[in-house]
Amino acid sequence: MGEISILVVDDHAVFADALQARLADELDLGPVSVAYSAAQLRAHLARSKPAVIVLDLMLADRTGLDLADDIRELSPTTRTVILTAMESVEPVFTGLTRGVRAWLPKTIDTDRLVRVIRGVCAGEAYLAPDVLGRVLSEMAARTPHPALDPFAGLTIREREVLQCMVDGLTRAEIAARLGVSVNTARTHAQNLIAKLGTHSTLETVSLALRNGIRASGYPAAHRVGSGV
Repeated sequence: MGEISILVVDDHAVFADALQARLADELDLGPVSVAYSAAQLRAHLARSKPAVIVLDLMLADRTGLDLADDIRELSPTTRTVILTAMESVEPVFTGLTRGVRAWLPKTIDTDRLVRVIRGVCAGEAYLAPDVLGRVLSEMAARTPHPALDPFAGLTIREREVLQCMVDGLTRAEIAARLGVSVNTARTHAQNLIAKLGTHSTLETVSLALRNGIRASGYPAAHRVGSGV
């Protein structure tokens, strides 16, 4: 029995069963269950509350985005990871507003999927790098530039953390770069997000990009709060 319970939801039985078997190989993951329909998902949530749901975006009876609302209602502490073959950016925005914590292609390597699952359980989020770039560009295009400097109230340390966030570093990587503890890095990140009035790392990075803050060239610049 692992520490992270998982429910795989996919109406392609062969894919769902194979993914269940692979995830169950990890010592810290389990139990790993499967639901092949929206009805089975709801029945499962009536019995137990998995830590993570790995959800196909397009099921035969309902869409994963609709089910994300059900998951939040029936199991508020469950993290939702979407798997999809779709390339459109618009559903990503909808998913983020409905509590989806990760948005991944169905072709993702299972080892990376395992790391994403662990990351979302730690409070992090993940978008595939190609999706992230398009999402940030779209967010920048949709939101007008503020008339005043939105970063005027940030401390020097908070500005350093913001730069790390733009560079795509995880909280642990921010702590290592700045020579502080992970808890301290997390506190600075929470404080600057509160000061900026944003609601997530993605929104904070988008605000920074719109106001001329660019990645500094450190590695992992494609990752935002992913931990992978």
